[in-house]
Amino acid sequence: MLRITDCHIYNTKWRIDLPDIALAPGELLVLTGPSGMGKSTFLHWLLGDIIRHATISGDISLNNIAVNGLNIEQRRIGLLMQDVYLFPHLNVVDNICFALPKALADSNGKVLNKPQRQAAALAMLNNIDLGYVAKHYPEQLSGGERSRVGLVRALANQPQALLMDEPFASLDPSTSVQVSQWAFTQLRASGVPAIMVSHAISNLPSQAQHLELADYYRRV
Repeated sequence: MLRITDCHIYNTKWRIDLPDIALAPGELLVLTGPSGMGKSTFLHWLLGDIIRHATISGDISLNNIAVNGLNIEQRRIGLLMQDVYLFPHLNVVDNICFALPKALADSNGKVLNKPQRQAAALAMLNNIDLGYVAKHYPEQLSGGERSRVGLVRALANQPQALLMDEPFASLDPSTSVQVSQWAFTQLRASGVPAIMVSHAISNLPSQAQHLELADYYRRV
C-alpha cells in the first residue's frame, strides 16, 4: 500500500494542495496537468531526490512504514522514464540481471550466482513472451520492445512502488496503446502500486485512478 497524505507543492507564485492518495497493491494512479505544473517534480519527491525549484511537503508511507526520512536506495521505489536507458554493452538478459537485488536467493536462502541470476532474468522474459529478445542488445530492439524490457527491468529490482514519467510517449499511437495495456497488466499481476505521469488518458484502464493537478492549483 502506498499512501501520500497532506501533500503541498508550492513556490512564491502558486501552490497545489493535493488530496490524500491511497494505492493498494497493483493499483494505478494517472497524474495529468499542463506542462510546468510539477508532475515530474512530484515523482522525484516521492523517489527521494532533492527538489530545488519548488517546495514540497507531505507524508509518504509504504506498507505502513514512513519513508520521508529515508534515502533513495532505502525507499525501494522504482522510476521508469520515457527514454529507457539500457546498458548498450549488455544484452537484455544481463541488463535485467543488473537490476536484480544483489542478495536475491533461492528457496534455501543461498544467494544466486551469475548463471542462476541469468536464468531468473530469462524466466521473467519467458513469462511474458519476451524470451526471444533475451540475447538481443539494446540497439536491436524496437521502441515497443525497449519499453517492455524497461518495465521488466524496473520490476526485477522488486520495488515496493513504481513511478512512471511518460514512459510510452515516444511510441507511435498504436504501439503506445498496446504496450501501455500490457504494462498495466504486468503491474496488476506483480502487485506493485504505481503512479504514472501522462498527457493522454483515453487508452488507460477504466479502473485506474486519475488526478488532474490543475484542479488543485491556485495562485498566491
